[in-house]
Amino acid sequence: MIVSESAAITKSSKLYSGLIESYDKQNKVISDPAINSRIQLITNRLVEQAILYRPDSQKWQWQVNVIENPVVNASCMPGGKMVVFTGLLDKIQPTDDELAEVMGHEISHALANHGAEKMSVQLLGNIAMAAVGVAAATADRNNPNAYQRNQNQKAVNSASALAAAAFITLPNSRGAETEADKLGIELAARAGYDPAAAISIWNKMMLESGDKSRGDFMKTHPSPPKRIEAFETLQEPMRKIYDERKLFYVDYKPAHQYVSVGTSSNERVVTEGESLTEATPVDASKALAFYSPEYESFKQGTMELSCKSCSLKFYLSQSELKTLYEKQDWRGLVQNVIKTGYEFDLAYYYLAAASKGMGLVEPSKIYFRKAKELSESQEFSCLNAKMIKCNGIDVAAISNEHLK
Repeated sequence: MIVSESAAITKSSKLYSGLIESYDKQNKVISDPAINSRIQLITNRLVEQAILYRPDSQKWQWQVNVIENPVVNASCMPGGKMVVFTGLLDKIQPTDDELAEVMGHEISHALANHGAEKMSVQLLGNIAMAAVGVAAATADRNNPNAYQRNQNQKAVNSASALAAAAFITLPNSRGAETEADKLGIELAARAGYDPAAAISIWNKMMLESGDKSRGDFMKTHPSPPKRIEAFETLQEPMRKIYDERKLFYVDYKPAHQYVSVGTSSNERVVTEGESLTEATPVDASKALAFYSPEYESFKQGTMELSCKSCSLKFYLSQSELKTLYEKQDWRGLVQNVIKTGYEFDLAYYYLAAASKGMGLVEPSKIYFRKAKELSESQEFSCLNAKMIKCNGIDVAAISNEHLK
């Protein structure tokens, strides 16, 4: 991550303005009120939920335009700049629920900062290509044979392209797509859209593309069948969210229009007769956490840190963990402890402190008990660790105090 999100947003905003201006000159920016109203309603409902997960995104200049283009696609740039192609609407004929799944996925790319990641990967790839080019030039100077120089350059180009594809583009891009799938279906469920639509829309996409292959080694996206399987495993937890939220949207009227429709990035479109008021700021300390089986396990008090050889990973994370603990960023603390997975007294103490701070009384006792137990061991106690420090925390004493 060598490109900051703010830089990615600035760059994307300029690119988006130029893109829309170009389409507008070709009369390809759709002005149909019915289409734009539909797209705005769906995206606005999704953004209303998105800012609850990432409160800072409330400041983004969210915008959507429908573009006349036969390609079946939609996108969301860093900073909330969205495009929907008519190919998606005309060829797939998505229901509102299905369209919400697509747009939820695209919005999730922006929330997860995938744009800055992609720019960073591209920049690193350019640096790598330049380095290889320098090596090739050096080899050329030492090799007077023109044919051999040409063959060297071809080999260098092929190796560089394969390296960029196999070691940079594929893992990051496919991982980003999988993450956006998981986040997007949850955004849609919270916005009152049926999670079953995530399956039906991908069945339609698969039918349209004709791609039913399960192989995805040389693809930048997971294969459609694997995507559908992943959505099937998420149906139960997402339906619980959807069932709780759908009644809210029976007579829904947006309290605030976050998403503008039109070519001006500063434009704010509201329903006729309504006045636009400033949205109530979202409290960052109460931001929602996206669903994960591990996080649910933590909240139930059943989280088990089972890695016995992850001391180095924990050591490298201890500064960040200490900062999150002192800031009382309980969600961030839990997520980072889960990532390390280290079976350690301080790790369980952090889970205990976080669960207590979040009002999860019974789970906190379970984690305090486990922290106390490990603090009495030789192998998994910060008092006995060679590199990891207790950071001024008396795990045994504090755990005892909370278990009284």
